[in-house]
Amino acid sequence: MTLGQYIKQLRTDMELSQPQFAERMQVEQSYLSKLENDKSTPSNEVFRQLLCALSMDVDAFMSGLKDKGNMASLRQIPDLDGWYASQQVTSEHKQRKLLYSAMLLIALGVAVFYVGFQKILLPERLYEYRSEGVVLAGEPEDIFSVWHQFTDTPEQREIKAREIRQRESIKIILTYTYQGVLFTTSEGENRRLYRQVVTSEREQTRLGNVLMQFFGLLSTIAGLVLLIIEPKLSRQSR
Repeated sequence: MTLGQYIKQLRTDMELSQPQFAERMQVEQSYLSKLENDKSTPSNEVFRQLLCALSMDVDAFMSGLKDKGNMASLRQIPDLDGWYASQQVTSEHKQRKLLYSAMLLIALGVAVFYVGFQKILLPERLYEYRSEGVVLAGEPEDIFSVWHQFTDTPEQREIKAREIRQRESIKIILTYTYQGVLFTTSEGENRRLYRQVVTSEREQTRLGNVLMQFFGLLSTIAGLVLLIIEPKLSRQSR
């Protein structure tokens, strides 16, 4: 649609004759006829009079001009030249935002996937610790291993062995956090000694790592898709 055809369409939509619309624009009817027949291009002053007669601003006027008309012709009007320039700047800003968003999604996705895949935040190795029983106050922490050192005779050793067997209450702790070879916990006035079971090598998949890999992959794919469709989105915004 040419500028002249568009002006005529707007006038027709307002149900105004050429003389009536020319009067509203404060121009001669013959001049309006030339405009509608694309035999003349309005000056910037006349263009502003046109907008005033239509009760429209530049954005509203251009939004109805299909395919934005003949750009080369329209840019001869300073106000429209400025509008095209601002649209170009806005389009470039949108394009940069789309590109930055795509790169951010890809970078974030790769980072999150890597963290989940390498189990950096949520290790999956389980450490097993075993406690033989409660250590009473005044006893060495490894009493269940060295109790025989506190006996002198076979009779004492037998009594102590029976006592130790009765006191045995095995507890096992499985943790993702390494606590060292030995650590103790309090149980009232007494305590427990936990010793790492070094022969235990096990791993257990954690939901957090699975989710990080999933969302990382999803974010990366979204970023790549955005990169692919960015030219089309940029064209649509122009």
